[in-house]
Amino acid sequence: MGLHLTVMCLLVVGCVIIFGFVSKVVINIWWRPRRLKAYWESHGISGPPYKLFYGNIKEIAALMMQAKSSPMGFSHDILSRALPEIYHWTKIYGRNFVYWFGPTPRLVIPQPELIRELLSDKSGAFEKPEMPIPLRHLCGDGLTNSKGAKWARQRRLISPAFHLERLKAMVPMAVESTTDMLQKWENIIDSASQEIDVVTEFRDLTADIIAKTSFGGSFEEGKHIFDLQYQQCLLAAESFRKLIIPGYRFLPTKSNLKAHKIDAELQRALSEIIMNRQKDENLDNSDLLSLMMAANRQEKEHLSMSFQDIIDECKTFFVAGHETTAILLAWSIILLAMHTQWQDKAREEVLDLCNKDPPNAELLSRLKIVNMIVYEALRLYPPLPFMVRKASRDVKLGSFVLPKGTEISVPIAALHHDEDLWGRDAKEFNPQRFHEGVSKAATHQAAFMPFGFGSRICLGMNFSLIEAKVVLAMILQRFSWSLSPAYVHAPAQNFTIRPLHGAQIVLNKVLYV
Repeated sequence: MGLHLTVMCLLVVGCVIIFGFVSKVVINIWWRPRRLKAYWESHGISGPPYKLFYGNIKEIAALMMQAKSSPMGFSHDILSRALPEIYHWTKIYGRNFVYWFGPTPRLVIPQPELIRELLSDKSGAFEKPEMPIPLRHLCGDGLTNSKGAKWARQRRLISPAFHLERLKAMVPMAVESTTDMLQKWENIIDSASQEIDVVTEFRDLTADIIAKTSFGGSFEEGKHIFDLQYQQCLLAAESFRKLIIPGYRFLPTKSNLKAHKIDAELQRALSEIIMNRQKDENLDNSDLLSLMMAANRQEKEHLSMSFQDIIDECKTFFVAGHETTAILLAWSIILLAMHTQWQDKAREEVLDLCNKDPPNAELLSRLKIVNMIVYEALRLYPPLPFMVRKASRDVKLGSFVLPKGTEISVPIAALHHDEDLWGRDAKEFNPQRFHEGVSKAATHQAAFMPFGFGSRICLGMNFSLIEAKVVLAMILQRFSWSLSPAYVHAPAQNFTIRPLHGAQIVLNKVLYV
């Protein structure tokens, strides 16, 4: 009798647990999305229909695959490739619409006044959503992914390393690395081959600069870490195409096992670098890691970063600092190959101010045309095509009342190509629009945000801009270039907006009169 009663009790408890789980699943993937869809439609906001569990992920994946399936002409009207889902659905549902990332609704807001309100909020009403596991492998819980009090603490500790005066002191490191790359290019020309793929070249170059400025090492010393991060980037991109498979991230697939193995090796390699620095009582503060660790040592224990926090920030240095600048440089070179009149103007400016000498920090600030070109490259081909925030409570944004949990998508690429903000030539290369600076280039100050906006604007923005201007100026001093016949114009979104098939150019040495 007692055994029978025990079995009955266990069955009842099991049924209750199963019922509770099933009920929660039904509520989250069926009832709540239906209720929220009805809510948005009652407020005049429509969008693609919600599909059980997946939302619109399958459609987004299909649109992205279609966008990458063929090249385009030499045009900068890239929204259909950079954000194909936004381009497609805007034509059907209007500028503001709701689509579904799984069972989570995402409201698209391309209006700069709403974006400024969203990203300037300091009440905590809008936060970064939880990052998918593939992205957490890339940057851990570093500044890119952290939020709340932890983000504020890490930002405060890391910010001194990115003060403009400290970054200026790192210009010689960028010059040294660029000199080595350009010597290699001269050797290539001397060997009768004039074609290079600058995507590959700039990945190596920015990795070298990041290794020196972040860890005081060189590309060869940091190459192992760089290679691990690059492999992780490729695996993360692959995993996003498989989000439509329920529970995929937990399956012991070949790619998942490889991602975990790479992350473990990355942890080990970075731990070794940091532990060696911790043994050094006399950090010279000549690189970002030393500066961060020195600031951390001065904090009270409960306010300082943990060992894992420092590892995660090192991951962030590599990913954000390396990829963003490499892609910016690649698009700048492509644009100047397409628009050679601006290449000639920029070269004349560089030679006038610097002659044949490498630029220093003071001269960089006087390179107005180079600066305008870099900004226009960032406008037409922003490194990150969109960003997402999440309503942490029921909150008002402009005239919208957002239910708790609603995600807000900011389509940066759409914002940068909006003719209402930039004029009829918004989809054309025209650096002249920045001749009076960023603030007067468009009709709204929040129209240009390649590094974000508000309190979470990218901390490495000035570092990336300084690095890009050093490299571009030094290339202009030594070489002229044109697009190779092998170049295929195919911008594609893969976290960043990249040249899908590389960026092949034909180099010629500049002949000085």
